[in-house]
Amino acid sequence: MASEDSVARAWASLRIVHRETSKLLDAQLRAEADCSLSDVDVLTEISCTPDRRMQMLTLADRLGVTRGGLTRIIDRLVERGWVSRDRPEHNRREVYAVITDDGIRVLNQAKSIYLGLLTRTLGSHLDDSSFDEMGTSMGKLQAGLTGSTGRWRM
Repeated sequence: MASEDSVARAWASLRIVHRETSKLLDAQLRAEADCSLSDVDVLTEISCTPDRRMQMLTLADRLGVTRGGLTRIIDRLVERGWVSRDRPEHNRREVYAVITDDGIRVLNQAKSIYLGLLTRTLGSHLDDSSFDEMGTSMGKLQAGLTGSTGRWRM
């Protein structure tokens, strides 16, 4: 088992790298794709499902936001034509967010910006083997914490 000191240092580093990289990604996405990192996170989660739709409660849980917060995000994405809402006839209380063709187009544009920035920033400090090790380690942590592995893709 790892020492508390090692765990604390790794966690602090992970939080700082996430915070700083998120700021860079958000700024670049806003400048070049006219969307935010939050928009990309929502569109990515929805697009990863087989039918490109996700129940709003599940989406809020996956993103770690409140239902009210997600409603505001989805309202904005619906306004932009990137997402639509679907209420099944059999249960009008269920609401699904569905990514539109325009949403897929925006996500594809954002993908090249996103991956380009990550490659230029993170990739300038670590090599492929370091990323492979990190991916393996993060996969183990994800599996241990959530019971699942690698559902995210871009």
